[in-house]
Amino acid sequence: MGEETRQSAILVVDADGSVFGRLREVGLPGALWRVTDTKRLAGLGGMDLGIYAVDDRVDWAVADALSERCATVILARHPSVADARDGFAHGLAGYLDASLSTDVLRRALRGVLNGELAYGRDIIGSWLREMRSPSRTRAVASLTPRQQQIVALIAQGASDKEIGGTLGIATATAQKHVTNILERLRVPNRAAAVAAVSSRFAI
Repeated sequence: MGEETRQSAILVVDADGSVFGRLREVGLPGALWRVTDTKRLAGLGGMDLGIYAVDDRVDWAVADALSERCATVILARHPSVADARDGFAHGLAGYLDASLSTDVLRRALRGVLNGELAYGRDIIGSWLREMRSPSRTRAVASLTPRQQQIVALIAQGASDKEIGGTLGIATATAQKHVTNILERLRVPNRAAAVAAVSSRFAI
């Protein structure tokens, strides 16, 4: 007797249901669940994939709340490279144009279910060019040894309190260091800081 294949649980945040309807036609390997009220995310767990349908503007609080529960992909009706880069910086598993063909969408989303990222080449290329830009390289090189140490702790998943405890400084001081690092690197969050620094230093 062969092993049973576990069906994936896929949560779709979609206000008007149009993307949800399209996803039902895509043929993903799992059960699709749709929510319109993002307040309901707090009570949901056990999801394998989150898909956030975005019309014009990404609500990053929703994207972050979903990505805390499972690998998350934004399906954008009006995609933008800037939002895609921000999605990457927020640690999302993908950012896709909602108008992609059914086959391409199916392959990309199945890839995410298998641990892959789903970003277009133009987005990855833009992100890499930005990470390797002279101004970003100078900003990373200008980090003090203490700031590099803090980024290494962030990469290990340390909270501000844990950073403070490890370095023997107050939590508020650790928070200030993290804020200064984000400002110096001109990145939106901790994940982006780790990505920027790891492109130059081993952390």
